[in-house]
Formats: sequence, C-alpha cells, structure tokens
Amino acid sequence: LPGGYVYITRGIMAYLNSEAELAAVLGHEIGHVAARHAVRQYSASQLTSLGATLGAIFVPGLNQVAGQQLVGLLGTALLRGYGREQELEADKLGAKYLARTGYNPEAMLDVLRTLKSQENFELKLARAENREPHIYHGLFATHPDNDTRLKEVIASAEAAKTAKTTFIGRTDYLRRIDGLIFGKDTRDGIIKDRDFYHGGMNFAVRFPQHWQINNLPDRVMAVAPANDAMLQLSTLPADPRQTPQQFMAGKLGLKAVSHGEAMTIHGLPAYTATALVNTSNGQSLARITVIYHQNRAFILAGMSRDGGSLGSYDSAFLQTAHSFRALTGAEQAFALRTNHLELIQANAGTTFKGLAAQTPLEKFPEDQIRLLNAMYPKGEIKAGELIKTVTK
Repeated sequence: LPGGYVYITRGIMAYLNSEAELAAVLGHEIGHVAARHAVRQYSASQLTSLGATLGAIFVPGLNQVAGQQLVGLLGTALLRGYGREQELEADKLGAKYLARTGYNPEAMLDVLRTLKSQENFELKLARAENREPHIYHGLFATHPDNDTRLKEVIASAEAAKTAKTTFIGRTDYLRRIDGLIFGKDTRDGIIKDRDFYHGGMNFAVRFPQHWQINNLPDRVMAVAPANDAMLQLSTLPADPRQTPQQFMAGKLGLKAVSHGEAMTIHGLPAYTATALVNTSNGQSLARITVIYHQNRAFILAGMSRDGGSLGSYDSAFLQTAHSFRALTGAEQAFALRTNHLELIQANAGTTFKGLAAQTPLEKFPEDQIRLLNAMYPKGEIKAGELIKTVTK
C-alpha cells in the first residue's frame, strides 16, 4: 500500500506450506517497496480510475466512506501486476532478503509454483463456468521451473546465504494455520454467483446477471459489465414511527423525488423513487429504494454513467430491489456456515479423492485440496505426512 505498508491475507496464507514461503511472500512485496514500484504505478492508477469516470454515490444521511472505497477499489484494476521486469526485480530482492535472514531462497520458487498452479486451476474453473478467468498478472507464460531468467534470479541469492543450511519451518507453520478460516467469513455476508446472503441480518438479494459484486465493510457494491452503471446496498437503523417514504425524506434527506411509489416486497414495506444525488462528478439521477426489515432500513441506490438518465438500467435496479427477501431455513444455515482449515496426519489409506468427498467445497473439491497442499494437478499423499483439508 502507499507508504510502504505490506499486508498479507489469510487467503494466500492457506496455500503456503512453510514459514520460508511466508517470508518469501513478504520479501517479494518488500522488494516492490524498496524498488519504488508502487510509486511509479500510483500516477498511472489515478488516470485509469473508473471512479473518476463513473463517480461515487453520496446519499445524504449515509457516510461517504464507500464513495472513497469505490474509487480505490475500481482504480486498482491496473494493479493486477507490475509487469514482468518489476516482478523479477522484486523476486531477486526478496530472494536475497530470504538468504540474508536464514531462510531458503528456493522458497520463492515454491510460492511461484503455487501461484502458477492457482492460475491453471482458475483457467479450468473459468471454462467450466463459461466466464473470463480472473488472473493476477498473467506473467506465467511458462512454468516457473522452466523460466530461465527466474531461476537465475533465485540462484543469484545463493551468494547472500549466511549459513550452510537454510530454514524452512514447514511443521510449525502448518500447525499455526490449523483452524484458519478458509474462504469468506460468512459473518460479514457471502456472495454466491449473483446472490448476496447475510445470515446475521437474515436477508438475501439478487444482483443483475454478470455484474461484479464486492462486499465492502459498510455496504455491498455491484458494477455493470461495461462499467457504466453501479448499485450499492447499505443499511441504517429504521425508525418504526416512520414509513419508508418518510425515512427517505427525513433520514436520507431526499425530499425532491420523482416517480415515487410505496410497495410491499416479499411482505416487507418499501418505497422507491428517483432523485438527484451528489456524486464525485456532480449531481446524477439515481434510483433509490428503501426496504424495512427487522428494525433496519436497507437502502438500494443505483445510477448509470449517464448522470441525467437511468436508461435501460432502471429496470435492473428495480428487479434487484424486488429480489430482496428474508432467508429460508436452508439459506440461513448456508449463510452462517464458515469453512476452516484442518490439519491431519495422513495414514496409508489417506487420498485426495477421499478427503475431497468429506469437505464442504463444492467446485472441483479434489483440485482445491491438492492446491492447498502444493500437489496440483498430481502427486500422492505419503503416510505420516501433515495434510491440509477443509471442514465446516
């Protein structure tokens, strides 16, 4: 991040298999900082920020953090990768940091092998789901083991070694991530395909087909495939003495509305209207819907890039609002289910196929368990080996 701060997600920690690999990830990112790669990217990302084109919705009565988050979220589309030369430079620096601090610089290659396997699995998953793959930076034209320049970069760190033996730390690392949440933490809501479920607040909503959905700390944002419309869902405490229409006028400060209509959505009182709202690019026409559910007001606000008109997107905004409903019993159980890593010691009969049959993972479960253990697409489990699997 700007300022040189390095964060690591539990998402990638689940796929690492030693302390040396953890150090390799951190060393690589520190390499980007030391080489000032992020500083060079920052000015470019400002120019490509979708937020500067589409704007961010600032509804009176709601805090404006989400607008800033949206600009940052969409503006980082450029930062999927720094480019091959900068990545190699970060690998070289990171490998030297590993060697100087007593870790095995080969761990950098282990991490890149894992990332390559992840990329191959994502390509397989995208084909099965008939969509474009979500690839981090596409630098893996070949497997890391066949990349001559990359192997030269890692080998150059050998001169920086401080001892004859270098530290790996596999067992201790695996034991420390035993029980780690794997995948989404459902306490904050969960996205499945085009649906968003929240177990704690007991609701579900379906966003338009093929829209990119992002679950932010204080709201859910959805962006149209052409990046020319967006929809945000947020919530505030409801005042039981007010109707949704009165809430819109009083709490949200939207008094000059058009095409207002009181309605009932799946048994819930609601009100929808169009209104001019402030955005990061000035005023824009928006579709606002307020729905009362369990002492809270849920606010759906949508607008298109054409600030003076909602165009064909208005029907999509209304369909999303009409999809809002309480969860069924089965959905409640699904929405509150959180998966965790579980560390097991394999015996002679432990297989990836057997582990996959026992996990809650839905899509290509055997492939996913193999990925977690750096044995994708092939490799066999040995008796006595520590293996990661996924449980509820």
